[in-house]
Amino acid sequence: MKTWKLAAVGTLAMVGLVGPVWAKDVALQPSEVPAAVKTAVATKYPGAKAQRFSKEKEKGQSVYEVVLDSGSRQVEVSLAEDGSILSEEQTLTLQELPAEVSQSLAKSPYASARVQRIEKETKGDTVRYELVIEQQGKKQELVFDGQGKLLEHGHGGGEDKGEKHGEEADD
Repeated sequence: MKTWKLAAVGTLAMVGLVGPVWAKDVALQPSEVPAAVKTAVATKYPGAKAQRFSKEKEKGQSVYEVVLDSGSRQVEVSLAEDGSILSEEQTLTLQELPAEVSQSLAKSPYASARVQRIEKETKGDTVRYELVIEQQGKKQELVFDGQGKLLEHGHGGGEDKGEKHGEEADD
Protein backbone atom coordinates (compact mmCIF):
# COMPACT_ATOMS: atom_id res chain seq x y z
CA MET A 1 0.00 0.00 0.00
CA LYS A 2 2.86 2.39 0.81
CA THR A 3 4.40 1.74 -2.63
CA TRP A 4 1.13 2.66 -4.36
CA LYS A 5 0.85 5.90 -2.37
CA LEU A 6 4.46 6.78 -3.09
CA ALA A 7 3.93 6.14 -6.81
CA ALA A 8 0.79 8.29 -6.81
CA VAL A 9 2.53 11.15 -5.01
CA GLY A 10 5.53 10.87 -7.37
CA THR A 11 3.26 10.95 -10.43
CA LEU A 12 1.39 13.99 -9.14
CA ALA A 13 4.68 15.75 -8.43
CA MET A 14 5.92 15.01 -11.96
CA VAL A 15 2.69 16.29 -13.49
CA GLY A 16 3.02 19.43 -11.39
CA LEU A 17 6.54 19.98 -12.67
CA VAL A 18 5.85 19.04 -16.28
CA GLY A 19 2.44 20.73 -16.55
CA PRO A 20 3.79 24.21 -17.31
CA VAL A 21 5.73 22.80 -20.28
CA TRP A 22 2.42 21.64 -21.80
CA ALA A 23 0.93 25.14 -21.65
CA LYS A 24 0.61 26.59 -25.15
CA ASP A 25 0.38 30.34 -24.67
CA VAL A 26 2.56 32.21 -22.23
CA ALA A 27 1.33 35.70 -21.34
CA LEU A 28 3.91 38.43 -21.85
CA GLN A 29 4.37 41.95 -20.60
CA PRO A 30 4.84 44.55 -23.37
CA SER A 31 8.50 44.89 -22.34
CA GLU A 32 9.05 41.19 -23.14
CA VAL A 33 7.83 41.51 -26.74
CA PRO A 34 10.52 41.95 -29.42
CA ALA A 35 10.72 45.45 -30.88
CA ALA A 36 10.22 44.07 -34.41
CA VAL A 37 6.86 42.58 -33.34
CA LYS A 38 5.68 45.83 -31.73
CA THR A 39 6.81 47.88 -34.73
CA ALA A 40 5.01 45.61 -37.22
CA VAL A 41 1.76 45.80 -35.24
CA ALA A 42 1.98 49.59 -34.77
CA THR A 43 2.65 50.03 -38.51
CA LYS A 44 -0.21 47.79 -39.67
CA TYR A 45 -2.73 48.92 -37.01
CA PRO A 46 -1.75 52.49 -36.09
CA GLY A 47 -4.88 53.34 -34.09
CA ALA A 48 -5.33 50.00 -32.34
CA LYS A 49 -4.67 49.40 -28.66
CA ALA A 50 -2.85 46.22 -27.65
CA GLN A 51 -4.87 44.33 -25.06
CA ARG A 52 -2.74 41.23 -24.62
CA PHE A 53 0.58 39.74 -25.72
CA SER A 54 1.48 36.05 -25.62
CA LYS A 55 4.10 33.71 -26.98
CA GLU A 56 4.05 30.07 -27.99
CA LYS A 57 6.29 27.62 -29.79
CA GLU A 58 5.08 26.28 -33.14
CA LYS A 59 7.34 23.85 -34.97
CA GLY A 60 10.26 25.00 -32.83
CA GLN A 61 9.76 28.69 -33.67
CA SER A 62 8.58 31.45 -31.35
CA VAL A 63 5.23 32.88 -32.41
CA TYR A 64 3.94 36.05 -30.81
CA GLU A 65 0.21 36.72 -30.62
CA VAL A 66 -1.08 40.21 -30.09
CA VAL A 67 -4.75 40.87 -29.35
CA LEU A 68 -5.78 44.37 -30.40
CA ASP A 69 -8.84 46.51 -29.84
CA SER A 70 -9.34 48.42 -33.06
CA GLY A 71 -12.40 50.44 -32.12
CA SER A 72 -15.41 48.44 -33.27
CA ARG A 73 -13.56 45.14 -33.66
CA GLN A 74 -11.05 42.85 -32.10
CA VAL A 75 -8.01 41.72 -34.09
CA GLU A 76 -5.60 38.88 -33.31
CA VAL A 77 -2.25 38.98 -35.07
CA SER A 78 0.31 36.17 -35.01
CA LEU A 79 3.85 37.22 -35.84
CA ALA A 80 7.31 35.68 -36.12
CA GLU A 81 10.08 37.06 -33.94
CA ASP A 82 11.31 39.21 -36.85
CA GLY A 83 7.93 40.96 -37.05
CA SER A 84 6.61 39.19 -40.15
CA ILE A 85 2.87 38.63 -39.95
CA LEU A 86 1.92 34.95 -40.03
CA SER A 87 -1.85 35.30 -39.68
CA GLU A 88 -4.57 37.76 -38.76
CA GLU A 89 -8.06 37.17 -37.39
CA GLN A 90 -10.62 39.90 -37.05
CA THR A 91 -14.23 39.96 -36.04
CA LEU A 92 -16.77 41.09 -38.60
CA THR A 93 -20.41 42.01 -38.57
CA LEU A 94 -22.91 40.26 -40.81
CA GLN A 95 -23.01 43.37 -43.00
CA GLU A 96 -19.23 43.17 -43.56
CA LEU A 97 -19.37 39.58 -44.78
CA PRO A 98 -18.57 39.42 -48.53
CA ALA A 99 -21.61 38.98 -50.81
CA GLU A 100 -20.30 35.62 -52.08
CA VAL A 101 -20.18 34.20 -48.56
CA SER A 102 -23.57 35.66 -47.62
CA GLN A 103 -25.16 34.21 -50.75
CA SER A 104 -23.59 30.80 -50.15
CA LEU A 105 -24.87 30.81 -46.57
CA ALA A 106 -28.35 31.81 -47.76
CA LYS A 107 -28.42 28.85 -50.20
CA SER A 108 -27.10 26.34 -47.66
CA PRO A 109 -28.93 24.13 -45.14
CA TYR A 110 -27.83 26.74 -42.57
CA ALA A 111 -29.79 29.61 -44.13
CA SER A 112 -32.18 29.88 -41.16
CA ALA A 113 -29.41 29.70 -38.55
CA ARG A 114 -28.62 32.57 -36.22
CA VAL A 115 -25.08 33.86 -36.82
CA GLN A 116 -23.41 34.41 -33.48
CA ARG A 117 -19.87 35.33 -34.49
CA ILE A 118 -17.91 35.93 -37.70
CA GLU A 119 -14.15 35.99 -38.03
CA LYS A 120 -12.06 36.70 -41.09
CA GLU A 121 -8.80 34.77 -41.02
CA THR A 122 -5.94 35.74 -43.32
CA LYS A 123 -2.79 33.63 -43.73
CA GLY A 124 -0.62 34.92 -46.54
CA ASP A 125 -2.90 35.20 -49.58
CA THR A 126 -5.51 32.80 -48.17
CA VAL A 127 -8.68 34.28 -46.66
CA ARG A 128 -11.25 32.22 -44.79
CA TYR A 129 -14.44 33.22 -43.03
CA GLU A 130 -15.36 31.34 -39.87
CA LEU A 131 -18.97 31.63 -38.75
CA VAL A 132 -20.31 30.31 -35.47
CA ILE A 133 -23.99 29.67 -35.93
CA GLU A 134 -26.85 28.33 -33.85
CA GLN A 135 -29.55 26.27 -35.47
CA GLN A 136 -32.20 24.31 -33.61
CA GLY A 137 -30.35 24.81 -30.34
CA LYS A 138 -27.03 23.46 -31.66
CA LYS A 139 -23.90 25.50 -32.26
CA GLN A 140 -21.77 24.79 -35.30
CA GLU A 141 -18.80 26.34 -37.00
CA LEU A 142 -18.88 26.94 -40.74
CA VAL A 143 -15.76 27.82 -42.72
CA PHE A 144 -16.02 29.50 -46.13
CA ASP A 145 -13.30 30.52 -48.55
CA GLY A 146 -13.20 34.01 -50.06
CA GLN A 147 -15.35 32.93 -53.01
CA GLY A 148 -18.12 31.65 -50.73
CA LYS A 149 -17.40 27.92 -51.00
CA LEU A 150 -18.28 26.05 -47.80
CA LEU A 151 -15.05 24.29 -46.81
CA GLU A 152 -15.89 22.90 -43.39
CA HIS A 153 -18.82 22.50 -41.08
CA GLY A 154 -18.83 20.90 -37.71
CA HIS A 155 -20.36 20.79 -34.31
CA GLY A 156 -18.98 22.74 -31.43
CA GLY A 157 -18.46 26.27 -32.59
CA GLY A 158 -17.28 27.15 -29.10
CA GLU A 159 -14.96 30.00 -28.47
CA ASP A 160 -11.66 29.09 -29.98
CA LYS A 161 -8.63 29.44 -27.76
CA GLY A 162 -11.00 29.73 -24.84
CA GLU A 163 -11.83 33.36 -25.30
CA LYS A 164 -14.60 35.51 -26.64
CA HIS A 165 -14.02 37.30 -29.95
CA GLY A 166 -16.10 40.41 -30.19
CA GLU A 167 -19.82 40.91 -30.25
CA GLU A 168 -22.56 38.88 -31.80
CA ALA A 169 -22.72 39.35 -35.52
CA ASP A 170 -26.44 39.49 -36.14
CA ASP A 171 -26.97 43.21 -35.97
